[in-house]
Amino acid sequence: MRIITLAAVVPLLVGPHAATADIKRHKAVPETFWGQWVPVDRSCVKDDQTALSITASAYTGAGSRCTIDWVDETAGRAGPIYSAHMRCATGEQQQPSIANLILVSRENNVVSLGSEFRNLQSYQRCPAE
Repeated sequence: MRIITLAAVVPLLVGPHAATADIKRHKAVPETFWGQWVPVDRSCVKDDQTALSITASAYTGAGSRCTIDWVDETAGRAGPIYSAHMRCATGEQQQPSIANLILVSRENNVVSLGSEFRNLQSYQRCPAE
């Protein structure tokens, strides 16, 4: 009887702890990511179509304008990893679509951005005008 009770209690004690992760929710994008960004292999040119703009609550780029609802922060090996949850409008689209943007800060004003880890691209910050 003790074995059956122990077998029933152990999964309850171990299970919930194994599946949890530490995620902090923020209302805005960290200031580290604010600014104009272009791919690292491009130079900053005014009105460049490849430029992305990130503010505390908005993301603009590649023909879409997004409002950032919240940002999740998760610990990573090289520092925090952020995921912005957004509502985006493209062109004549009536209904906004839901999108995610992964943001990872690198060295020397470089960030990695993308909708998934497998398609992260490196961007460099353009100087403020």
